[in-house]
Amino acid sequence: MELHQIRYFVALCETLNFARAAERCNVSQPSLTRAVQKLEQELGGSLIHRERRLTHLTELGELVRPMLKDVLSQTERTKTAAEWHLSGKKAVFRLGIMPSIGPVRLAPLVGQFGAKHHSVQSTLVEAPLPHLNNLLLGGDLDAAVVAYVARPDKRFRYWRLYRERIVVVAPKGHRFEQREVVRLRDLQNESFLFRTNCDMGDFLLESCRKQGFEPRIVYRSAREDWVQTMVASRLGITVMPEFTHTDVATAARPIVDPDLFRELSLVTVAGRRYERAVASLLRAIRAHSWHDDSTQPNSLQGSMMRFSKTIRPGAGSNAPTSADVS
Repeated sequence: MELHQIRYFVALCETLNFARAAERCNVSQPSLTRAVQKLEQELGGSLIHRERRLTHLTELGELVRPMLKDVLSQTERTKTAAEWHLSGKKAVFRLGIMPSIGPVRLAPLVGQFGAKHHSVQSTLVEAPLPHLNNLLLGGDLDAAVVAYVARPDKRFRYWRLYRERIVVVAPKGHRFEQREVVRLRDLQNESFLFRTNCDMGDFLLESCRKQGFEPRIVYRSAREDWVQTMVASRLGITVMPEFTHTDVATAARPIVDPDLFRELSLVTVAGRRYERAVASLLRAIRAHSWHDDSTQPNSLQGSMMRFSKTIRPGAGSNAPTSADVS
């Protein structure tokens, strides 16, 4: 199986037209046809059912299409990485984060590392947990910071970084500003601005119902800046992780009865090796002192986010190996 055969087949999958696929690949139509036929011989079956106006993939073609497309993508990434390495350009560190994770704790560390290591360029990618997992496995991310992993995946390694309290955010002058903590039941009569990208949203609503009330939601948004600005404009209150709170025009107070926390972890693909500069940044993140007894960089099989009066971090069973970040 040769690379040009895969490229021709992928182009044919996207166009379902031999003439257009040949034009896209800058080859003659007979050359493309012969390459696809040879690929079919090597795989042992037909990939394309060719009709006058209804060319379509066979079952075998549908099966191998995503695999061969991935081979092509991996090849392109390999070529790009090699070109960057040989050109002497900066190494790129690609870090994924869940939308609800704020910059307060993580951004300073990444920035300090970049100031000392000018050969590393950091790129931040924001996506929900399932998409982050796919990007990690596909090689499009070097690592991700996530909150709450219900069922740890053996394909990944997890390092606990830090935990943060869940807080209520209210406008300046609100009655909550005068308190050190706010009970969950005290949110009962408040106008509630609901953050739709919140990974603990369903749990929060369920917890309110257990307290005997339904939150009075007046606004929903996935934009953290919009929600906080609307709180500052006195349109209501919201609930968010403490390090997601960034608007100085609002006041944040921890929620109690029950106390709410979440735990954040660094995730990498198990056994994957990285360039020296990227590996150094991963080690720096893991080894950083997060100023909390629960934030030591222990290797975890999973990081469970638990909401209760006593938060007990998940226990780890596998120690990190040199293959992960070296």
